[in-house]
Amino acid sequence: MVRSACAFLAGCCAVLTLAALPAGGMVATGIAAAALIAAALRAWPVLMLALGFGSAWLEVSDRLSQRLAPALEGQTISIRGSVASVPQLRAEGVRFRFAPDAAAGLPPLIELTWYDAAWLPRPAERLALDVRLRRPRGFSNPGGMDQEARLLRDCVGATGYVRGAHSEGRGWRDVLRRPVLVARGHIYDAIRGALGERPATGIVAGLSVGLQDALSREQWRDLARSGTSHLMAISGMHIGMQAAAAAWVAVRIARWRQRRGALGAQRDAAVLAGTLTALAYALLAGWSVPTQRTVLMIAMVGVALRVRRRIGVADGLALGLLAVLGLDPLAPLAIGFWLSFVAVAVILFVGTGHVRPPGMLAGFAQVQLAVTIGLMPVIAGGFGSVSLVSAAVNAVAIPLYTLVIVPIVLLGTAAVLVAPAVGSAMLEAVAWLIEATWPLIEAPAALPFAVSGMATLPVAGWLLLTIGALAALAPLAMPGRVAGLLIVIALGLWQPAPPTHGALRLAVLDVGQGLATVVQTQRHVLVYDTGPLFRSGTDTGLLVVEPYLRSRGIRRVDLLVASHDDDDHVGGAASLSALLDVRSRVASGHALDALGPVTRCRAGQGWEWDGVRFQWLHPGDPLLPGDNDRSCVLEVRAGSRVLLLTGDAERLAEQQMLDRGLAGAADIVVVPHHGSRTSSSAAFVAALTPRWAVVSAGHRNRWGFPAAAVVGRWEAAGAQVPRTSDTGAIEFEVSPGRPLDPPSRWRIDHPRPWADP
Repeated sequence: MVRSACAFLAGCCAVLTLAALPAGGMVATGIAAAALIAAALRAWPVLMLALGFGSAWLEVSDRLSQRLAPALEGQTISIRGSVASVPQLRAEGVRFRFAPDAAAGLPPLIELTWYDAAWLPRPAERLALDVRLRRPRGFSNPGGMDQEARLLRDCVGATGYVRGAHSEGRGWRDVLRRPVLVARGHIYDAIRGALGERPATGIVAGLSVGLQDALSREQWRDLARSGTSHLMAISGMHIGMQAAAAAWVAVRIARWRQRRGALGAQRDAAVLAGTLTALAYALLAGWSVPTQRTVLMIAMVGVALRVRRRIGVADGLALGLLAVLGLDPLAPLAIGFWLSFVAVAVILFVGTGHVRPPGMLAGFAQVQLAVTIGLMPVIAGGFGSVSLVSAAVNAVAIPLYTLVIVPIVLLGTAAVLVAPAVGSAMLEAVAWLIEATWPLIEAPAALPFAVSGMATLPVAGWLLLTIGALAALAPLAMPGRVAGLLIVIALGLWQPAPPTHGALRLAVLDVGQGLATVVQTQRHVLVYDTGPLFRSGTDTGLLVVEPYLRSRGIRRVDLLVASHDDDDHVGGAASLSALLDVRSRVASGHALDALGPVTRCRAGQGWEWDGVRFQWLHPGDPLLPGDNDRSCVLEVRAGSRVLLLTGDAERLAEQQMLDRGLAGAADIVVVPHHGSRTSSSAAFVAALTPRWAVVSAGHRNRWGFPAAAVVGRWEAAGAQVPRTSDTGAIEFEVSPGRPLDPPSRWRIDHPRPWADP
């Protein structure tokens, strides 16, 4: 059973690593061939491998076919349908998912933001909306989250925003179509009514009905940095506690009925009550992978007891894996899938087979250490960082939340629905406890060494990390386990080789409509602009720049530059400064003043790092009017190779540099002002004549950047003009005395079936 389950999982994962989906005929032929081989050799894992591949192929094909029609992108259209989630009120507005009525070109599920919402929609409420939609698309950078994969996993075929709305009410038919969703919304409303808007409200909602979006970004940051994010996930332990409580009550009722002559086994009553309670709670909690696994395993145990069969723990976990993948072959796209199954597998692996079981405290410490080591391959592949304070924080937080806070939250939530006064008092008490003990999580998370970044490992390194983790946990002789642990530590500290002396690496990151670039020399790192700040409160310093630096093994920034004060260039500066050690700052304006001492860039100033020369070409004296024309323009020289970073410089700034003889031939230019018509004058382009003119611009941006005429000028001068909106992050390796090779282009070089070109 275990081999078959692993084979099915491998088949599903194989589809998710492809660059493109194969033809259906090839898949059908492969499954038929696998069936023949399995029948002839009785090698059933071969068939399971093919079936896993086929099921994932079918699911990906179906979900891609349901995406928004390209012709509807960017158009304002009128749609009708119903709210398909519990709407969340955010700083920028209301976020919710919407199921439109069937119409040509529309997907079955859309993720919407309603800025400046007139009211908070109810779950299952019918709405008539004017919306502007786009196909799923996200940033494409090393180390960054794959937004398109997340939307595919969640069956979301379009995203967009509301331009106008009208409520059509919510009738009993709407409630019957989505009873679980309506119940979750009702419980959330009851929690908010009891607690109001306070820090603990979102945590209580997350623990009771799985509304993790109710937590603030600051709370999630503290949880992530302290290694306690799992506390907010309704886990198997939570489901199991409720199932056990229901089973206990069912046994008591069955005994009472038996004393009065009723028939029926107590065990059957306990199994039925526990399974139904687990199912109901899992549905109310959002039916996440950990809850699915727990419900399915409880159900399988119940069936085994009913038919008088024994199921080993490994086979039970394997059956749970098959059941989860049967329900959703794309579940491996969720990091929670791996955390859930790997953590349980590790606990079972180290917690069984002891001749003399350890004591409670020793057993708890052993399990925590084992799970930390066992999850290292998952953490390396999914998060790229590990919390160094998690062991200490979890030693307090796990007992506190598992044994005290979660039970009171669940009892209080149940009570507030039937006895509001009693339930409100219980929720008030647990909210006070959560807020009083939150510093136990917040203070360690604020420590500068709380998190250690992990560079992205090559495939061979990740496989070696997995082998090391297995060796450290396996019942080997002590030298073998120590060797495995040393492998895990060494790979956790591994860093890719930096550029050699005199060479550099230039990365123009995909931050949408904005600019963020990174210049790395042998021992130094310069970040030139950090991309935009969004209305949601998040920014590309957090979403793009820091993950990129972490993936490259970079843990500090020697110089942070803000070319000028526009939000699409400096929006991520505060987040980056909070997450990494930023040694110094340079700006043309005042956007960085709140972050520490700032030096103003001025033409003629320069310095040298590791054999690479840096010099400011602009702004000069006198300062030009307009923020864009005061952009810091930086020239970088690696031997005879020249790079030019231009910010949002426009024609006045370009002409000033030309007049002073500062704009000469360059190999790589980051095109000024995203390729707007107000920049890249013919004289400026002719003076530079680069081989590469890189445009950083957003996909389908409303300004139409880059302008066709501007692209034409650069191409006429002999430059190739890649755009981050099409290629994702663009990375150049520049070495003196060597030919300038074409750059890597992340979206193109790492294709996936769900990634639009």
